[in-house]
Amino acid sequence: MRCNHTLTAILSASPARGRAVYAGSFFLLLLIGWLDYVTGYEFGFFIFYFIPVSVSAWFAGKRPGLLMAVASAICWYISDQYTNHPYSHAYFIYWEMFMRLISFLTTALTISKIRQMLINEVLLNHKLEEALHELGKLRETVREKNRPAPSGQKGAPGGAEED
Repeated sequence: MRCNHTLTAILSASPARGRAVYAGSFFLLLLIGWLDYVTGYEFGFFIFYFIPVSVSAWFAGKRPGLLMAVASAICWYISDQYTNHPYSHAYFIYWEMFMRLISFLTTALTISKIRQMLINEVLLNHKLEEALHELGKLRETVREKNRPAPSGQKGAPGGAEED
């Protein structure tokens, strides 16, 4: 039962924590974008862009995760553009950016959905524990009422009065 309270505290959202996580994720995104730019287009950093998207979606929620997904696609595009990555056709960079955007959006939606499902599971588990506790109390009450009274007690069911 203690674990559920800890998990609920971790999963509960607060606006201040959401803003802090989003700001930290945005800073991390800028750092990843800068590293992507500095290392050039031949050293792919695509996978690292998922980190700020995932952190934002998990700790700040669906909307910040989606915003970070869009920001990650834009950051990747800018980094790729400034490294002068040669493409055989100009539209390929837009196609790549679109594919990355779809990947980031899918990740943000999936992670926020998993988090929401986990929160629902914790809440349902808590309600189940409360119901089981209440059931135990009711069983005890029924047992006490059905318990035969000690013999010789007046008016007790099952207790025969002797004259």
